[in-house]
Amino acid sequence: MSTAIVRWALAIAASSMAAGAAFAGAGNIDRSIGKQPTYRTAPRYGLLVFGPKRGDRIWLVRDGDLLYVDRNGNGDLTDPGEKILAENHPQTLPEEERTYSFNVGDITVGRMTHKGLRVHFAPLALLPQGLPHLKAALQKNSKAMVAAIEVEVDVPGLRGGGTGGRLKFMAGPVDLNGVLQFGDSPKHAPVVNVGGLLEVTFFMERPTLRAGRTSELTLVVGSPGVGAGTFATLAYEGTIPEEAKPTAEVRYQPSKPGEPPPRSLFEITERC
Repeated sequence: MSTAIVRWALAIAASSMAAGAAFAGAGNIDRSIGKQPTYRTAPRYGLLVFGPKRGDRIWLVRDGDLLYVDRNGNGDLTDPGEKILAENHPQTLPEEERTYSFNVGDITVGRMTHKGLRVHFAPLALLPQGLPHLKAALQKNSKAMVAAIEVEVDVPGLRGGGTGGRLKFMAGPVDLNGVLQFGDSPKHAPVVNVGGLLEVTFFMERPTLRAGRTSELTLVVGSPGVGAGTFATLAYEGTIPEEAKPTAEVRYQPSKPGEPPPRSLFEITERC
């Protein structure tokens, strides 16, 4: 078997859960930002948006061991309680080995309260370098920092395994398109969409299928964002029923030009 085209369809019982097209461009996302504090370092920007319409949004701006979070979505990063100090204080380590974790907690935007927001940063050089896009990013900037975001999202009509039935999402540090790195300006900020339209894709890298060899395909469910590393993976326990099984359709290159491609169907029964 040479190159195979793999299509995945997820049979989901809940009619309110629709598969969305890839969130490939910035579209109509509002990237304006209001009042900002005086930063001590060169700030790095990330944008978190909520729901299929992406109307609710909060800015995340890292300033060294501080993270500014627009908790109420009004664009003003100088409001009380929006400056958060990293939990760990790694000043004794060299800069290239320092990691930062920020426990933000609850945020309320668009009349919805989302819980357990945590944001992490680590040097890219500390990640395993087996994936090609990790190597490429490190060659571009040996001092690059990667980010990871986790949050429990209140999504109307859906229930998950988080607090009060909220859906658990995590984005970064890596997806099929690369690593999650905050931008040097609001214009270049990656956009993570949590609670958006859901799709099924491969985890971290596209598999290579070869004739006569066993291939392991790992799938994730989540919402695509804008920029490398922004795919927000859903912790689907309690949301997608156990009886809902993905079906893989594998199409092979035909043996003769003009013939229809042979294909095989496989039901995926194992869940991580």
